[in-house]
Amino acid sequence: METIAAQRQILGEHQLREQVINEEFKIWKKTVPLLYDTIHTQALEHSSLSVDFLPNYTYSDDKNTISVQLVLGTNSYTKEADFVRLASLDLPATLAPDFSKDAISLPDNNVSTFKITKSWNHPGEVNKVKVSPDGRKIATFDNTGVIHLFDIEESNSIDYKFHSSEGYSLEWVSQKEFLSGANDAKIVLWDVSNPGEPIKQFNSHSAVINDISYSKPSQHLFASVADDFTTHVHDIRSPSNLPAIAIENSHAQNAVAAHPEIASLIATGGKDNVVNLWDLRNTKEPVRLLFGHNDSVVGLKWDPGFSPSHLYSWALDKRVLTWDLNNLGTEYTYPTSETDSRRKTKFTEDPCLKFVHGGHTNRINEVAVHPKIPDLFASVGDDTLLEVFKPKTIVEEEEAESEAAEDEEENEGGEKQEEKENASKEEKMDVDGKNDGNKEGEKEEADAEKSS
Repeated sequence: METIAAQRQILGEHQLREQVINEEFKIWKKTVPLLYDTIHTQALEHSSLSVDFLPNYTYSDDKNTISVQLVLGTNSYTKEADFVRLASLDLPATLAPDFSKDAISLPDNNVSTFKITKSWNHPGEVNKVKVSPDGRKIATFDNTGVIHLFDIEESNSIDYKFHSSEGYSLEWVSQKEFLSGANDAKIVLWDVSNPGEPIKQFNSHSAVINDISYSKPSQHLFASVADDFTTHVHDIRSPSNLPAIAIENSHAQNAVAAHPEIASLIATGGKDNVVNLWDLRNTKEPVRLLFGHNDSVVGLKWDPGFSPSHLYSWALDKRVLTWDLNNLGTEYTYPTSETDSRRKTKFTEDPCLKFVHGGHTNRINEVAVHPKIPDLFASVGDDTLLEVFKPKTIVEEEEAESEAAEDEEENEGGEKQEEKENASKEEKMDVDGKNDGNKEGEKEEADAEKSS
């Protein structure tokens, strides 16, 4: 009887969670027109663990739409075949940074927006996809530890075999080199032209490698996080296997992202639901903690170049958060407990939190940021959804409206002040005229008395 009661309780809690998720999703759907410039939701046949954009886009003949390309990997969980898929999606041309208003004509509503343009057979589930910097090659990690390299124009792939177990971490260092990290606790550097063996091994971690991020401004450093509660920074040039920087974390970190322009800045996120900002010149403690997620942080990405102050994070709470580090100077008090974090005080909400995407009903596996189109995102999750979206720039519009209102008030105030000054001058002239008239009258009376 106790077992049955426990099962009923578990079932009831699960059903309650599902009801809450469904209600939150309904609320989000109602607010979509207010929150997004554009959003496209595509139900996939199987869930995808990873997504990435190709760097370029093309205009349609009538200049009404642009076509972006994405890479997805299937995750069938069964004995069905898995694939790496190249997809195209048509979006409004107004999203393009070089869009010209003079070129727009009437839109064609019959255009099919999403389609699979190419597929490659993949031996096992696709744990990770990573597009090369020039967009011509796709690196993937399978569930046995083998890395596969596909050429966009070819049908075959090249296999890179070293890891003894599956992996989820891939990072391009350059067009000719990439890093891989797996559950065997090993990170290796590969030369694209030599699949036989890696250039170098980095064996400083003692547990599953969760993420790797290469620092472009440093040109030689990369950061890694693992289940051994450490964050390591390696110098690729160093002959030593020891990391140049080692940080002990209180919680296991799932994600790391090196800033695209500042060599000393990295972000990490982990099982404490918090995003940490680190200055590599002093790693005694993070320079700032970002609070906003309600579950483990599983992914991080910096904006690729349009807004270097923007950081994006996603977590098991089914949310993608946008952080604006321009607001780091705003007063904010860290929540010290669950009670404090829920208390509605002036500084409860982190001032760096700019936008929340809540379009998924299950775990978000990865988020991609388009390198050429500002604020264009793609996300995939265990709910089998692919979502491509661009949030509205509400803050900027409000600031512009506020500035315009202030200017108008200043102009109105200036006009009113001028009217007051003119009225004062006229009143003074009237008074002076009356005084002059009185003086003339008094003079005439005095002259008359003298004559008499």
